[in-house]
Amino acid sequence: MIAVQTNVKVLYVEDEPGARDMLTRLLKRRIREVKVAKNGQEALELFTTFHPDIVITDIKMPILNGLEFIRRIREMDKHVQIIITTAYDDNDFFIRAIEYGVNHFILKPIDHEKFLQSLQHSIYQRQLEQELEKQKQYTRTIIDFQENLICILNDERLLDCNLSFQHFFGQEQLKQLRAGRTHVCDYFVHEPGYFYIKGERRWLRPLIDRTIPFLKVKMFKQGEEHVFLVKATSFPDEPNSYLVVFTDITALEEESKRNEFLATKDPLTKTFNRLKFDEFFTREIHRAKRYKHTFSIILFDIDHFKKVNDTYGHDVGDLVLVRMCEAISNRLRDCDILARWGGEEFIILAPATAREGAYRLAESLRHLVETVHFPTVGHITCSFGVCEYEQGMTKEQMVKRADEALYEAKRTGRNRVVVSECIYRGEGVK
Repeated sequence: MIAVQTNVKVLYVEDEPGARDMLTRLLKRRIREVKVAKNGQEALELFTTFHPDIVITDIKMPILNGLEFIRRIREMDKHVQIIITTAYDDNDFFIRAIEYGVNHFILKPIDHEKFLQSLQHSIYQRQLEQELEKQKQYTRTIIDFQENLICILNDERLLDCNLSFQHFFGQEQLKQLRAGRTHVCDYFVHEPGYFYIKGERRWLRPLIDRTIPFLKVKMFKQGEEHVFLVKATSFPDEPNSYLVVFTDITALEEESKRNEFLATKDPLTKTFNRLKFDEFFTREIHRAKRYKHTFSIILFDIDHFKKVNDTYGHDVGDLVLVRMCEAISNRLRDCDILARWGGEEFIILAPATAREGAYRLAESLRHLVETVHFPTVGHITCSFGVCEYEQGMTKEQMVKRADEALYEAKRTGRNRVVVSECIYRGEGVK
């Protein structure tokens, strides 16, 4: 016995009045919403407005026969359940009906018990499909609610994605991705610290194989940079299909850079601070010992800087420090390290540079500072002390010799470069 169905809609089509009235009464005792049509054309018009879950139709009808009616509704709805009532016993008819996706056949005269069994099966099937559709909608809503960029790729071609992914890439880029004319990795920015392999299509393999836990990539949206952590997994039965999640960590990345800046840079001059310089210094000592290389350090400060602060104030003095560091930084090589040693005193680490090269560098910087015009103050000068690394020297010994050379430059008139001529002999620097 079928309980009264309140969430199922049935469209019944029958041209013969007696059979129509009898089956209509049977249906209405079990189905809350039933619409009845007398021919295929009337049924087609009802179908477009009523949107039934189940269609029960005769085959031999005037105006529009049952098979043509079924063909048309299948073009509009692939899921509606279709039950045919017919007196035909023709193989060709059954083959055509199957091609149109008919779910059940009921031969006339209709056996009510078999009819109700077919109806019950169609109701159950339709409810399963509705429940599945509901679950899909729930899943889709959950996925689209995510701020993460989520997509499904098949051999690098985009199959599906959530709203966040759509909003990030936009319609034109989505068309390119879906067509396989571009790939997600084509939008990665080539920049140190971020994943990028030019022309590499199998970029997901390291994630799938678990050789690396995640990728950090940078992409642009309307000129604004975004940083993402990327994780991926393959589908169990489809090894070439991947679920990929991009987690936006732009804010964390910016915070990390700010923290790194505060930890490594002098907040005023934007040069490295003493702590970070010591890290570079230690590394260079180790390299010099291992590979028998040499390098030099240059210690310098501004001549009569106290007078600048006393005369013009500390704000002007700070501007002088900033402007001087900008000028010097532009003159240095990429490998050179400039740091604030303390107050108006600065230090430069010059890798692979012997004392002669370090002297020329210091002399060019001395001349540069001398020629720069500083607002309010006009011109300033600096004094420089240079020390070359020799095997066995410590950082403290190098800084001491550079400081002694700087003191000598101050003592002998300022605005000059003095090179330490020390020879290291094991017990100390002579």
